[in-house]
Amino acid sequence: MSTLRERNAERLRNSIAGAPIDSHAVFNFYTYPFFHKHSNVPLNEYFHNPAVMLEAQLEVLDKIDNCGNLMPDVGAVAECSGLGGKVRFDSHDFISVHEAEIEEYEDVIKIKPADPYGDNYMRIALEQLEYMVQHCPKGMKVNAHPIMGPFTVAAQLRGISDFCADTIAEPEMVDALLDVVIQTQIAFLHAQEKILGAPLHHVLVCDDLSAFLNPQMYEELIIPTYEKLFAEFPNTQRWLHNDSTTRHIVSQIPKGRFSAWQYGPVLQPLEAAEGCGNQVTVMGGLNPVELAGYTVEQTIDVCNQVIDSFQGNPRCVLSAAGSINQVPLENIRAMMRVADERKISK
Repeated sequence: MSTLRERNAERLRNSIAGAPIDSHAVFNFYTYPFFHKHSNVPLNEYFHNPAVMLEAQLEVLDKIDNCGNLMPDVGAVAECSGLGGKVRFDSHDFISVHEAEIEEYEDVIKIKPADPYGDNYMRIALEQLEYMVQHCPKGMKVNAHPIMGPFTVAAQLRGISDFCADTIAEPEMVDALLDVVIQTQIAFLHAQEKILGAPLHHVLVCDDLSAFLNPQMYEELIIPTYEKLFAEFPNTQRWLHNDSTTRHIVSQIPKGRFSAWQYGPVLQPLEAAEGCGNQVTVMGGLNPVELAGYTVEQTIDVCNQVIDSFQGNPRCVLSAAGSINQVPLENIRAMMRVADERKISK
């Protein structure tokens, strides 16, 4: 008899393949605030001790029927930390990165692609990945560390407002910074492939900041970054996490050749799916802020309503995009139970 984990994984695979499904899959993006919240693990140990990270993830995933994979996790700082970004921690040890010292084009051309094994958080992520692969329990899987979208990395390094202004006033500077980011990310992904011992099944690209651009700029500037980044990974699925305000760029998402997209509550499920021409599996429908305050009974009701709104479209996956970190585990289990039990009418 199959487990919920196995059934959910098969439904997600079939959705991405455009194949029939018996029920809708569930997908959530779990990262360090989630594991910190539900395991009480000290974040300094979580980030810097792979054994602690593995134990915390296993503990929490076990409480949600293991519907999720293990993953190295240094937040959003990996690439930036190798390119001059300054990693910092707040009073709760949450990790972030401060922009590098970039004022003009000459500063950009001095930046060299970062070594993923250098003194940066890419190396720490690789050490986490290697430990997880070596100690992964039977029945579990290890995903590659997500990457930030090249535009998002460049904007973090330069400063978001300045970089957005640069797209109009200093396009040469933008192109140069994006190129060095992409070269760094390619090296980072190759290093992960080496540890995993096989081509990457998929890479999750987190690129919220790209939604700051209008549709024309998105097509001219963002789509080429994905093509350059994945040119050396032709057999790797591209998954996108962009839960920003994206209604204006929905039709652009398929042009990035993404297999799956986790969108935000600003969109309705069929709006996302049909806006992508039903070419991309869309993961969303639930507002994580609202979900955090629901009872289990309310969660069940809302999940049923969202699944009703899918109208049986196999490209729709139930998900709570955004900050799911404060959502009670019993609500997440309810999501999975409803999706598993609700069969799609033939």
